[in-house]
Amino acid sequence: MLDANSILLSSLNIGNRTAQNRFVAQPMEGNDGENGAVSERAIKRYTQLAEGKWGVIVIEALAVKSDALARKNQMVINREHLPGFKRLVSEMKKADPNALILFQITHSGRKSGKDFSQPTALYDPAPHEHLLTTEEIDEIQRLFVEATLLAEEAGADGVDFKMCHGYFGCELLRPANQRDDKWGGSFQNRTRFLSESVKELKTRLKNKDFILGSRISYWEGIKGGCGTKSADDAVEDLTEMDEVIRLMVNLGLDYVNVSAGIPGVTSEITRPTATSKWFYLHQFRYARRAKALVGDAMKVFGSAYSVLKEEAIALAEENLQKGDTDFVGWGRQTLADPLFPKRLALGEQVDYCKLCSGCSKLMVKQEQVKCIIYPVIKE
Repeated sequence: MLDANSILLSSLNIGNRTAQNRFVAQPMEGNDGENGAVSERAIKRYTQLAEGKWGVIVIEALAVKSDALARKNQMVINREHLPGFKRLVSEMKKADPNALILFQITHSGRKSGKDFSQPTALYDPAPHEHLLTTEEIDEIQRLFVEATLLAEEAGADGVDFKMCHGYFGCELLRPANQRDDKWGGSFQNRTRFLSESVKELKTRLKNKDFILGSRISYWEGIKGGCGTKSADDAVEDLTEMDEVIRLMVNLGLDYVNVSAGIPGVTSEITRPTATSKWFYLHQFRYARRAKALVGDAMKVFGSAYSVLKEEAIALAEENLQKGDTDFVGWGRQTLADPLFPKRLALGEQVDYCKLCSGCSKLMVKQEQVKCIIYPVIKE
């Protein structure tokens, strides 16, 4: 049981809003949309998650286009599907009016499934990938802005620009992105998408308390990836990603959600396994570095706590007490036990993630995602 005075249970502001505690439910894809729309299953599992009394719940990667899907049944955020998203937020708010609900918006880029979608590339396309034109990237930017405005209309408390894990937003930032148009080459061009989008949203959002933030991969572990020095280097050099975070502060973003790696490529950097447990120390180091950069100007969400199971609680409290992060995020643990924060607070038994990768295997097979040990969703 958590002590009633645990820092994990303390409230903290994000922008002009207040999170009821420091627990973040990280975005975990369910692959259970219905032709892109919100399904009854998705509503059930997110309502159950809201019942867990999380401070922040990040709704899984919502595609801005129906041909940019990493999952066959990924949800797509557009005006046609807006009623479903309104109902999703409404049901979650009924379960917990105090939870802050963020929509993560994305374009899957190279990670789009070639059997049901259109893989695209910003540079060096593979034979099955379409090289995006300048105008097509312009359109994707327009759709990101529109998706954010739709999230506001749906009743969400904010959005997360997905610029991590090898997807379109992450590919834009890479030193390897040496396009010869306005979307590549220089640092200014590679961050233009984020800069221009946020500036436009600041003028168009009606709710001035709407939360804006982004999840990034501080280091991807590939040649020319985020967190490297140049297009032909894979060794970790975080100098440029530090500048990305400083840019986020200057743009007035409310938080940065710190992650790393690319699932399916450098997976264990992103989500350490039982045999790679100590990769969590890299994730803690990245969060500490980000927090040292931003100070009080922006909040930091830390990642990779699921691998620590019961140990995570003491380490999360320690990181918060030291000021190494502001919030602590769990991904796989949300599938094993959606009620995790509530159960900890009440001293109830918690079902801890077994690190079996069963949920990931379901995702890879394009099946509906769930915990195979603790099937908590009533189908």
